[in-house]
Amino acid sequence: MAAELTGTYKGDQVFVTVGPVLISGFSDGDAITVKRAEGLYTSKVGIDGGVARVRNANKSGSIEIKLLQTSKVNDELSDLFYVDNFNEDGSPVLPISVTDGNGRTLCSAGHAWLKSVPDVSFGKDVSDRLWSFECADLKIYIGGN
Repeated sequence: MAAELTGTYKGDQVFVTVGPVLISGFSDGDAITVKRAEGLYTSKVGIDGGVARVRNANKSGSIEIKLLQTSKVNDELSDLFYVDNFNEDGSPVLPISVTDGNGRTLCSAGHAWLKSVPDVSFGKDVSDRLWSFECADLKIYIGGN
């Protein structure tokens, strides 16, 4: 069988929004990570080898975004979530989405909040800022390009 081109991925066509903020200034490598909090099913094996499975109703998960320390979006996210330091209700709950504009993958949640603020480090090289969001209702559609 002859080899064939299955598609083309373009990192600059992946779009992330957090509330009203369009994210830019991503770091290199795996700059965006989306994952469920738990597996889809749990199973139990009986003494005779029979297997029962239970569908997990947990739709929560997380989205992590790694930005360069030089990205102006760090300021926008800090402004958006700075309320966490003063408000008894905590940080705001906002929609979040990750869209592959060159493909068909879409990840989104209507209810996301800041899980942890990035660690801050300074050195000889440009460092990363890892923004972690917890999602109550994460939807993941994994498509090709």
